[in-house]
Amino acid sequence: MDDIQFSSANVRIRTYESRLLTKNTFDRMMAAKEAEDSYSILQETTYGDFIEDEDEVRDFEQVLIAEKKRTFDLVYNITPVKSIVDLMALQYDYQNLKVLVKQEYTQEDFSEFLIPMGSLPLSVLKELVNVRRSNQVDPIMNRCIEEVFQYIEDYDEIQAVDIIFDNYYWDHMVELSQREKNENIEKLVQRNIDVFNISTTLRSYLMGQRKGFINAVLQKGGTLDTNEMVEGISASLENFMDYMEQTSYQNLVSDSYDEITQNKKLTNLDLNKDNFLMRRLKEEKMVPFGPQAILGYLFAKEVEVRNLRMILVGKINKIPEETLRSRVRESYV
Repeated sequence: MDDIQFSSANVRIRTYESRLLTKNTFDRMMAAKEAEDSYSILQETTYGDFIEDEDEVRDFEQVLIAEKKRTFDLVYNITPVKSIVDLMALQYDYQNLKVLVKQEYTQEDFSEFLIPMGSLPLSVLKELVNVRRSNQVDPIMNRCIEEVFQYIEDYDEIQAVDIIFDNYYWDHMVELSQREKNENIEKLVQRNIDVFNISTTLRSYLMGQRKGFINAVLQKGGTLDTNEMVEGISASLENFMDYMEQTSYQNLVSDSYDEITQNKKLTNLDLNKDNFLMRRLKEEKMVPFGPQAILGYLFAKEVEVRNLRMILVGKINKIPEETLRSRVRESYV
């Protein structure tokens, strides 16, 4: 991949970055007395393009989705390499496939859970589920659907299909990154897999899952040794933490031990892992050439939406401002 080809797109990305919400906006929304006041502040931003005066604050989810879709559409229009954006959009393809398969199995209408974005049109995914094969999707996705429906046919239930989808999603991510022959992209995907595996291992431990289950849900393709992770957590939480201290992820899990042993929960893990990934992308975004700026911007928008969802849900449910502030993720700008 020629990094120079991204120079023009990266100039546009810098402009888009200036429209990301700042810490001041989040602070104002959290300090607002009522949820409606927070929503009014959001209406002053780019999200206001999707908010009508008569809309209620409880309608916020469609606004967040609309803004996120616009972001992906804009970046798809300027990127010189579509597959770079596909790396970030692929999650929605697999999420929509989960919904479509469950809809097919139960014969219930789950269309409200479909997300209007991804690397492929919804019409293509619907055809894939209906026909079980499509020449418009990557062979990996065809193999995924084949295995999912074989499982359903064998066991007449869909409880475990999420694991099948997740395994193929990460395999798909790894293959996409390797096709680009770009060291920075491969490192980014490896880092995401490592963070996923750390989170999954700790959550599995907290849920009392056995060794076989953990083996089945951990993903290959990262830098961490999954066998060491499984053996460590199967022996004890202390053994797992000892292994993590030898890696570059020791700071990510440093407070997880106390959370698990004292509180029997992992409240801060999702926050910590998003902040961990954000810091790495902020370090890399200053590279003038290459795809890092595009990937960083898209992740920043994802985190921005998570922050807004957390704040608005919190305001609707009268969560104290201090609690909301402890849950907000770091900003990209």
